[in-house]
Formats: sequence, C-alpha cells, structure tokens
Amino acid sequence: MTMTVTIAHWIVRITGVIQLILGLLFWTGDALGLVPAHMLIGTLLVLALWLLAASASQLGVPIGMTVGAAVLGLLVLIVGYGQTSMLPGSAHWVIQVIHLLLGLAAIASAEMIGGRLRHDRLAATSAA
Repeated sequence: MTMTVTIAHWIVRITGVIQLILGLLFWTGDALGLVPAHMLIGTLLVLALWLLAASASQLGVPIGMTVGAAVLGLLVLIVGYGQTSMLPGSAHWVIQVIHLLLGLAAIASAEMIGGRLRHDRLAATSAA
C-alpha cells in the first residue's frame, strides 16, 4: 500500500474512534461544548476517507467500493452539518441515529477498502 493510503486509513481509524467517543458524550448530555470540535474532526475523517477512496481507485479497488465510500462521506457531512434543523423536537433522535449509522458505515467502508488493498498486496506478493 502506498504511504498516502496508509496515512489516510489511519486518520479515518483514529478520528473515527474520537468521533464515537464524542458522540457518546453528546448523547449522555456531557461535553456539548465540544460539538464544533466534533464537526471539525468529522470533516477531517471524511476528507481522509475521500483521499483513501480516490487513491484506492487508482490501485485497482472496484469503482463501486470507492464511489460508495465517497457517497457515504458526503452523506455524513450533509446530515452532520444539517442535523440541527432536521426533525426538531422529540423525533430528533431519528436524525442522530441516522448520523451515527452513516458515520459507522463510512468507517466500515474505509476498513473494507484497506482490507481489499491488503488482500491485493498479499496476493501479488505470493504470486511472485
């Protein structure tokens, strides 16, 4: 794997863990002052996911996998930045759950891309 792919993959992993911890704190009503940091870190996660997907597409990862990751990243941003105005009131938890699921799917797609790249690298090494 290239250095770019490795770094982007680790950024998604590290920021993903941070985002899940912050999200849990927000759901318990704690650390609400960190919402802007959550938004910034989420943007970094999505940018790293897009870089990973773009790089992986050049390394032979199926286009559906890379486009799916890019679309998930876009949806995370749209729902994340717009969620305060979506379904206000007692039904707002639905948007929060959707945002959580999209974020988890984005992280999972980065892991799938990383796994595919590792598999391809190992297959190429054993074939040589």
